[in-house]
Amino acid sequence: MTTLEIDEKQLLVSDVQVTSHFIIFEMADGRRIEAPLWWYPRLYAASEAQQKNWEILPFGDAVGWEQIDEYISAKALIIGGAAPGAVPPARAAE
Repeated sequence: MTTLEIDEKQLLVSDVQVTSHFIIFEMADGRRIEAPLWWYPRLYAASEAQQKNWEILPFGDAVGWEQIDEYISAKALIIGGAAPGAVPPARAAE
């Protein structure tokens, strides 16, 4: 059995986009990693201006929105899974 090892250089974020439905990390190697925005309730509830106020953290493998206390690593997007308390929009409307 072979296990894929992730090289830390593969986790370098070069840009971020937050749309009405997705968070997208543009990676330094040209990949795009995206996840549903509802996975991150604080970011989902933030204003457009707050969503655009992000910074790549010092090691380059994570992004922070200090104003709303949200921090997301590239590894978290690759592995997948919603943040604690995240509720799919269809369920939230019930």
